[in-house]
Amino acid sequence: MAQEETLQAPWRGLLHLLWRAPLFALPFAAFFGTLAGARWPVYVQAYEFSLVFSYCISFSYWALDHLVLPRLRATDTRRRQSAPWMRLLPYMVTGLFGSGLAAVIIHLTLAPGFLGSGQAVASLVMFSLLFTVLGTSLAYAIRSYRQAIERARAEQEMAMARRIQRGFLLSQFPAMPRLEVHALNVSSREVSGDFYDVVPAGDDAFLLAIADVAGKGVPAALLSSMLQASLRTQANTVRSTAQIVGTINVMIERSTAPEQFATLFVARVDESRLQMSYCNAGHNYPIVFRRDGSQVALDRGGTVVGIVDGVAYEEGTIALEPGDRVLFYTDGISEAEDPRGDLYGEERLYALLRSLPGDLSARAALERVLAGVRGHLAGAEAGDDMTLMLMRVLEDEAAPASKAAAAARSVRAAGPGSLDVPPMGSARAAAPRPTTTRTRP
Repeated sequence: MAQEETLQAPWRGLLHLLWRAPLFALPFAAFFGTLAGARWPVYVQAYEFSLVFSYCISFSYWALDHLVLPRLRATDTRRRQSAPWMRLLPYMVTGLFGSGLAAVIIHLTLAPGFLGSGQAVASLVMFSLLFTVLGTSLAYAIRSYRQAIERARAEQEMAMARRIQRGFLLSQFPAMPRLEVHALNVSSREVSGDFYDVVPAGDDAFLLAIADVAGKGVPAALLSSMLQASLRTQANTVRSTAQIVGTINVMIERSTAPEQFATLFVARVDESRLQMSYCNAGHNYPIVFRRDGSQVALDRGGTVVGIVDGVAYEEGTIALEPGDRVLFYTDGISEAEDPRGDLYGEERLYALLRSLPGDLSARAALERVLAGVRGHLAGAEAGDDMTLMLMRVLEDEAAPASKAAAAARSVRAAGPGSLDVPPMGSARAAAPRPTTTRTRP
């Protein structure tokens, strides 16, 4: 990227102008030399005049592209899309200005009195119009070509980021006798670094993680893949979740650019004891929805990973009960904006999940929630990836048949981002809002 920016630097374009302008002057010299008599001295003089016009107009276009238009765009807060003729107008005016400047230079140097007769003025008008039309067309064509190249490169990078993201997002989830886990991810136009994973971690235990990496495109997707690799490497160790997060923090801080960081939540779930230890590194608080209607926010941990080395993270522990549901999500859900700019928000999210039947499968519940978020968007494009994950603690009477049911759900599970969302029905009829407690003492 730094090399590309150097190649596109304004002063490099000015150096290119020094050798391009003499080439641009050749066809004009041949045209006007032929009109004026087709003799060698006439061709030489026509080339001298054309060279002055070519340099003046080319320099004027360079100044417009690199000095004038960037400042005008920086002051335009509305960013409106202008009509094509409006985009051409600055180049036409600039071309006329460059032609006038060239005429004055010729009048003062190569041909004193150049503007002293009607024929000379007529020639100037002809030169000006021809140079302006052709110069404007050429400048706009080059600009459009560069923009097309940049768009194609950006689309290629986004496609690569999506492939990387699809490679590490689960579409099938492990079958567990007492628990059910499912997750959904919907990529935005500009792929970000949302990440989730469910990793076996010994007998009757697994690691569960969700993260939101700062940035977009390939760098964010690559950092997410680094998170997954580190998480899976540590899954079968005896380390606490706080130690796992601490190791990931050191890895990111030492191996990535300063602007790269991530929010991260890691939990170790003991299925036999129905106990979950966790560490929250700056992520949106996952919420435990109890069967009695109460809520618990999982907030123990520390700051985001990747910014400061040597952070001392805390670990929290919570006991799970049959009928509990634990919701994990990224800020693409809570910060989804409708066309008026209103955020979806946590309260809508929590109310919607509370309104859903407790025996609804994790996948079906997430699809209902996602449908609610899309309904709030009302056709507006999501500005960020939307990721949801839900863990259900099955009722005791449902546990014997849960393995077969979970296997069937895995077979039916769709890949991330390709969803057929069922109608919401009465899902928005929210239950009375309970009090949310936190696990921090």
